[in-house]
Amino acid sequence: MTAPHRSTRARPAKAPLSAEAVVSAGLRVLREEGLAAVTMRRVAAELDTGPASLYVYVAHREDLLLLLHDAVIATVPLQPVDAGRWRTQLASTITAAVHALNDHPGIGRVSLGRIPTGPAWAEMFDRILGLLLAAGLPRQKAAWNCDLIAMYIGAVAYEASIHDSPAAPPDPLQQAQDRRHADSGIEERLTALDPGRYPHLAASVTELTSGSAAERLANGIDVLITGMVGGSGG
Repeated sequence: MTAPHRSTRARPAKAPLSAEAVVSAGLRVLREEGLAAVTMRRVAAELDTGPASLYVYVAHREDLLLLLHDAVIATVPLQPVDAGRWRTQLASTITAAVHALNDHPGIGRVSLGRIPTGPAWAEMFDRILGLLLAAGLPRQKAAWNCDLIAMYIGAVAYEASIHDSPAAPPDPLQQAQDRRHADSGIEERLTALDPGRYPHLAASVTELTSGSAAERLANGIDVLITGMVGGSGG
C-alpha cells in the first residue's frame, strides 16, 4: 500500500534564518559536540539549510566563532562600577568569565592570539577598565592590564578545554586539574625527589598538590590583581 503523499503545507515551517538563529545553532553544536564540530556545514545542517545560506549572516568559520564567543561573554553578569568595591567586583567578573567560557568547551581559545571586538566583550572590558581606574591606576597601566586579564581568562579556559570534550563536565576546571595531576603522576614524582638536590620541592609535596581548582583560580586572580594595584582597597 502506497503511503499517502504529505503536502509540504502540512510540514512544520522552519524558523526564519537570522544572525541570532545562526548563533543559537552554533552554541548548540558547541555544547553537544565540541569546538571542532562547529563548522559552517554542521551549523547549516542544524538549521536544516545549506551552508551558502549562512554566508548572508556570517562571513566564515572564524567570524562564526567570534560571534559564539561574544554570545557566551554576554552571559557574564556586570554591575555598575562601585569604587568602594572595585577589587571584589573585578575578581567576580574574571571568575564569572572563566566559568561562562568553561560551560562552552573550547570557545575560550578564540580570544587567544586575537583581540575580540564584539559588543559583549567590549562591554565587559569597559567595565574592567573602569574598575582598574577606580583602583587608582594610571590610564596607560590600566589599559595594559586589561590585555593581561584577557590573556589570563583565555589561558585558564583553554586549559580546562584542552581535551575538547563534547560537553562540559560539572566542573571543567577541577576535571582539568585532576587530569593534569593524574597524567603526570605529580604526587608520586614529587615524593620520589632527592631532598638533597630538591630541598624545597621535597618539603612541599602536600602544599604543591593540595587545593581545589576553585581555590587555585581565586588565588591566581588575587595574585593578578595584587600585582597590578597592590593590596589596597575594595
